[in-house]
Parts: sequence; structure tokens; C-alpha cells
Amino acid sequence: MAQARTAAENGDLAGAVCILENIRKVLSETVSAKSHDRLCIALDAELKEMQERMASRHVYEASGRAYILSGLSSHSWQRATARGDSTDGSSLVQAYQTPSMVEMVTRSQASLLGSPSAQRLLRPVWSFASQPRPR
Repeated sequence: MAQARTAAENGDLAGAVCILENIRKVLSETVSAKSHDRLCIALDAELKEMQERMASRHVYEASGRAYILSGLSSHSWQRATARGDSTDGSSLVQAYQTPSMVEMVTRSQASLLGSPSAQRLLRPVWSFASQPRPR
């Protein structure tokens, strides 16, 4: 991803797309890809999305640069991000979500909806230091 970003920033969008395509080819030959591992499928979809956002200089500057920077940041810290629609059950974005992220999205939606049933999902947040200690 970093090499593709460098190529794109130097004006070589075709080269950047080629770099990502080569990564996707290597990825497709792994045991994970051949066993249809969900995380591998999500990574391939992410790489393909990056390629599509390098279709032209305009597209790259409008959304591609931000998308690839977000991906680089997420993968370097091994953290998921909320790129795309994290509430869409069919979205591959969910492949990277942790239970904590799902809970935060659910709580956020509940507070926006304001329904009594949604309010039951909300509970106080305790800091580590203020949590009750077992006796």
C-alpha cells in the first residue's frame, strides 16, 4: 500500500494500480485466499477499492488519497476503521470490526434513535480506575 501511495503521489496512477494488482495476485495464491478466509476476502476488497479510487487524478485527489492513507494507518496500527457503511451487514468493512467497535456503533445508533428499547442498550461507561473492584 505504501509503495502504491508513493507511486500515486508521484503522478504514476497506472503504476500504483499495477502495484496493488500484484499484491492482490500474491494474496490470491495464499492458503487463506484459497480457503475463502473472510479477512483475506476483506483485504482483497480493500485493495480493489484502492485501485478503483486511482482511476484518475481527480478521483484520487477527491477520495483515493484519504482512503489509502486511512488503510495505511489502520493496518500499521492493526486497527479497524469505520470506512464505508459499518452498519451494512453485507459489507466487508465488518470483517475488521472488533466486538468493542460493534458495541460503540450500536450505542451510537441507540442514542440517535432515542427509543426506549434502544435506551436499554446504553449503560454507564466506567473508566478503569473507577470500576467496582471484586471483593
